[in-house]
Amino acid sequence: MKEDDTGVGIDEGREAGCWTVGVALSGNEAGVTPEELATLPETEREALREKTSAALRRHRPHCIIDTVADLLPIIEEIEARMAKGERP
Repeated sequence: MKEDDTGVGIDEGREAGCWTVGVALSGNEAGVTPEELATLPETEREALREKTSAALRRHRPHCIIDTVADLLPIIEEIEARMAKGERP
């Protein structure tokens, strides 16, 4: 699995045959610090999420999360999919 906050990173993961997870609200694509993100009004946070998710979706990640703090349920989902024989 490769998680990344850039389209280039998602492309790398897909080319390597990995499950890919885009990170929308932290990192390069969002361009805000954790402190700035924490103080954003919900409407601005949602607009940022939509903008960055749209940019990441162009690179076809298997899923998109807000921050790496949201990664554990995705790992569990991917493990369940792999247990059923699914591959990226």
